[in-house]
Amino acid sequence: MSTELEEKITATLVDGQLPCPVTFQIAQALKISPREIGETVDNLGIRIVNCQLGCFQVKKATHHDIDSLPIKKTLAEEIAASLVNDYLPCAVALNVARKLRVAPKEVGDTATKQKIKISNCQLGCFP
Repeated sequence: MSTELEEKITATLVDGQLPCPVTFQIAQALKISPREIGETVDNLGIRIVNCQLGCFQVKKATHHDIDSLPIKKTLAEEIAASLVNDYLPCAVALNVARKLRVAPKEVGDTATKQKIKISNCQLGCFP
C-alpha cells in the first residue's frame, strides 16, 4: 500500500468516510485506477459514501419520489443503448452523464426509474 495514497485518502475524509467523487479525483491526481483506491480504502477499513450515481449515500438512497421524476427521452434512450447484459455499468453510466452533460445522479435516477440496475462499481463497492 502506498503511503502517499493512504495520506491522500485520510486527508480527504469527511466524518471518517470517503466520498465517491473524491476517490476519482485522487485516482486522477495519482494516475492510478479507481479500483486501487477502493482496495486501499477497504484495507484501511474506511467506508465510501455519496455515490455519484445515487446508488448509496451517507443516508441510504431511498428514491421515495422517483415516480414523480420526469424522464428525459434522450437520456433514457442513451441508457437503453448502453446496457451490458441488461445492466448499466458504473463507468458507462458516468460516460453517459458526460456525453449528455447531465449530473451522474440524474443518470442513476433515470436508470432506477426504468428499473435498470447499476453494476460493476469502479471502486469495487458492488459487483
